[in-house]
Amino acid sequence: MRLKKVLTIFPFLMTMFPKVDLEVNYYQRQFELKFSGSLTSGYEVLFSADGNTFAAAIHQCSKFCRSDIRCIGMELCRVRDDMYRCRACCETITLKDKDLLYNDNSDCRYMEMHEDTEINIAVNKPATISSIYNRDHHHASNAVDNVTICPTGLLNAHTKSDFRPWIKLDLQDIYHVNKIVIFNRQDAYGGRLHDLQVNVGVNDTEHTCGFYKGPAKNGDRIIMFCTSLAHGSYVTLTILSLQGETDTLHVCEIQIFVKN
Repeated sequence: MRLKKVLTIFPFLMTMFPKVDLEVNYYQRQFELKFSGSLTSGYEVLFSADGNTFAAAIHQCSKFCRSDIRCIGMELCRVRDDMYRCRACCETITLKDKDLLYNDNSDCRYMEMHEDTEINIAVNKPATISSIYNRDHHHASNAVDNVTICPTGLLNAHTKSDFRPWIKLDLQDIYHVNKIVIFNRQDAYGGRLHDLQVNVGVNDTEHTCGFYKGPAKNGDRIIMFCTSLAHGSYVTLTILSLQGETDTLHVCEIQIFVKN
């Protein structure tokens, strides 16, 4: 089947999924058609499946997305005339401001899940850090001051070289966290952000939001979509240093988004 024929059945298919409300516990989302694009640039794909028809492929990814809060959209591609592939996105995204979210690809179409309004609850929340590189400048509060442009290293939250350095944000209430955005250092040493474990916890119980392998680059903006269990009153970011090694954790800003 030619792509032209595939595209002609989009209106019919969308009547099958007309703003389908997907509810996963507290989380509601909708499918809407985005006219072109690809998930293959900068995304960590969560799930992929093939089908011998367009509908068969989309059904498998739709079923997956109903059960995983991290899924924000699906890519639908024609591999050959009798094979269609869906990919469910995504665990993390790495972006620079100049990057486009979607690349053009005439054989792929993208169905996007539009989320309810989100708000950043991290601004000016209490923050602690495993150590402070320079006590005159590098406090944990720099990560929640609502400043996302740090042209010099003095504006970052910055640890010394520690075994498994961490930063912890006190949310002062219990929230279900949808996603966390990390603005990496912009002037130098961006590659120090790697093997980053992000957890959301309450009391002594922690739930994973996600893991970023990295290494990042100067000025990267890391978007991490949390698992459905990510709820709690604090968020910790920890570099998982190898045994016997040390690392340095520094970030310009951390944003924590919950559904409004």
